[in-house]
Amino acid sequence: MNTAYAPQAAWFAYGTSSNSLTSTVPYGGSITSASGSFSAAVTGLRANTTYYYKAYMTVWDADSGKYVDIESSSIGTFTTLTEGTVTQGYLGCYEIPSVSISGTGTKGTYSDRDDIWYRYNTSSSSRKVVTHTVTSGNTRVRNYTTYFDADKHAPLWVAFPMHANVYGGSYTSSSDPWMSDQAITDGQQTGLDNAITVGYSRGHFTAASYRKVNQNAYYQTYYYTNQAPQWQNGFNSGVWSSMEQKILAASPSSASDSLYVVVGVLYEGTTQTLPSGSIYVPIPSHFYCCVMKCSFSSGAMTTASGEAFIYTNESHTGETYNSSDFVTTIDAIEQRAGFDFFANVPTSLQTKAENGTSALSL
Repeated sequence: MNTAYAPQAAWFAYGTSSNSLTSTVPYGGSITSASGSFSAAVTGLRANTTYYYKAYMTVWDADSGKYVDIESSSIGTFTTLTEGTVTQGYLGCYEIPSVSISGTGTKGTYSDRDDIWYRYNTSSSSRKVVTHTVTSGNTRVRNYTTYFDADKHAPLWVAFPMHANVYGGSYTSSSDPWMSDQAITDGQQTGLDNAITVGYSRGHFTAASYRKVNQNAYYQTYYYTNQAPQWQNGFNSGVWSSMEQKILAASPSSASDSLYVVVGVLYEGTTQTLPSGSIYVPIPSHFYCCVMKCSFSSGAMTTASGEAFIYTNESHTGETYNSSDFVTTIDAIEQRAGFDFFANVPTSLQTKAENGTSALSL
């Protein structure tokens, strides 16, 4: 086989058995040479567990005149740390915005909602990053990651993946299972006093309709760290709901595609508050949603497209969710929010996707 050209893709396959390397992780850098080494960071592994892996590359075979996949001749192994030591858990996933964490994380469990969570301190003492996970089928998956601000008593953003085969389902409930997030020790509001009488409701960041695979996934979206005061009539029940349903319909079922979403709020200008017991919860001036669809081949991301929506936190009765007043770029929201979204997507794909406004046709 003649493989003088630089590989087109590189990735690792890994698993807990040498005979079942069913998980993959791509190499996210550029490949410019036919020789050298590559590496990739893996997250969400079991503690104190031996993993097996092989390296793979897609190369041009001049003899056959086509691209072929080749694998390393031997299987490597590594063993994860013991329970209680957390090193950035799921923060390397594609949908996670860039965030500066400090120290090692804390891992905890809330069995009533099948929740294994990971919490991290950040460079701001009032802000914590928490990833909630849940079982889907026989696999533990990330439900969503919240960037919670104790001063705002609400998240600044929540990031999560969408995939019909992992999160799709029909579970629903007539109950109102709102409760405190067990991973956050301070700053949570415990329900807004008389909010609906002045027009507001608890606006989900990760919508309950996105997590109908089972009761636990659904109930985890009812933590107080996954909502902020949102105008109800003509917004939460109007254009915002229409946008959520459009994103749900776009949730892919193909193994080669994934949809990633970041929902957040802005506090621009004078901020009003609503009472929640002894605290006062600021009302966001805007809600936004950034969406990126990514496609993969042989474990490597090959394409990415994106668009974003932003709305003032007020009634939009009679308006459509995707009017020119609401559709914008991910870049534009990054500038206003002060965050680098989708930071783990390869730069060559991220730059173009974050400048798009209609590539997804949502």
